[in-house]
Amino acid sequence: MAEGVDYPRTLSVRVLLEILSDLVPDNKKSGVKEILDKYLLELSVPEDAYITSRYIMREFTKQEVEKLAKSVEEIMKDVA
Repeated sequence: MAEGVDYPRTLSVRVLLEILSDLVPDNKKSGVKEILDKYLLELSVPEDAYITSRYIMREFTKQEVEKLAKSVEEIMKDVA
């Protein structure tokens, strides 16, 4: 069997962005790190929701969902 590249097995956008910040050229590292700093809370909420949804029912308000959706759109725009 040929050896390939090991890739991270994670559903965490935060972890993936941390890995990305290590892989991008030096001139882009600060941009990725700024996204991590700016959206630290917003990036952790989907992870918490995923984990707790398996054990506890949690309802999100429309305002919470809209704010998170806006954050996701901004992160995608900044990363692209």
